[in-house]
Amino acid sequence: MENKIIQAEVLTNEEISDNIMKMTLFADEVAETAKPGQFINVYPASDRLILPRPISICDADPKENTVTIVYAVVGEGTKEFAKTDYGDVLSISTPLGNGFDMEHCGDMHSAVLVGGGVGIAPMVFLAKELSKKGVRCIAAAGFRKDIFLMEELRNYDCRVIVTTEVPTESAFVGNVVDCLDINEVTGMHYFACGPRAMLEAVSNYVYKAEPEAMLQVSLEERMGCGYGVCVGCACDIKERDDSGAEIIVKKKVCKDGPVFNAKEVVW
Repeated sequence: MENKIIQAEVLTNEEISDNIMKMTLFADEVAETAKPGQFINVYPASDRLILPRPISICDADPKENTVTIVYAVVGEGTKEFAKTDYGDVLSISTPLGNGFDMEHCGDMHSAVLVGGGVGIAPMVFLAKELSKKGVRCIAAAGFRKDIFLMEELRNYDCRVIVTTEVPTESAFVGNVVDCLDINEVTGMHYFACGPRAMLEAVSNYVYKAEPEAMLQVSLEERMGCGYGVCVGCACDIKERDDSGAEIIVKKKVCKDGPVFNAKEVVW
């Protein structure tokens, strides 16, 4: 499908945690084609803010023609988005990037979803789609302190285990790898999104426990264009050349990813 910039009407825009916003947009062209792990570019209206902000898709409903995003308010662009309200119109792209591969995972009966911070957002969409396939999910979610999107995951019969950096009454204190380990979470199919350090730690944990497991990671990198033109989000990926020798190549997170096989990522 050709990438386009469309006009989307804001239906809801609420703060679900400290400086974490959840926005639902009426955007039929996004809702019809979106896949878990993809993102959209959201364009600030201000002339001072040239670059779009790439934001993961948290949910898409083709029946209601809606798409939901969850974003942290960290800069001028997201501060502008946070001020929008019902009826406002934003310029957004149609879905970008390659999402999670759910079709080539063999006979998948269960899956482990791992999210850190706003990296938990695409896991909601993924849990929804996996539940339609009869896949039972366990989600390990890591936060600094405030917890969000847990009920949305539970709506899709997802078992949720939570960890925080700051002590709270309802979560284990530590990181997501500690949380996976102490809860003895194992499996053959893992999906993860979050900070790079977290993804590397999850990769080490998974392949130490089960070398034949499949771990797909959604890399979070700063993007310029989001379309693969500026090469600002290049990362190193391992491939095989024609002779079978391993080589390191540059891949664009926005266009070749953001989802990659964790075994191929040069951490």
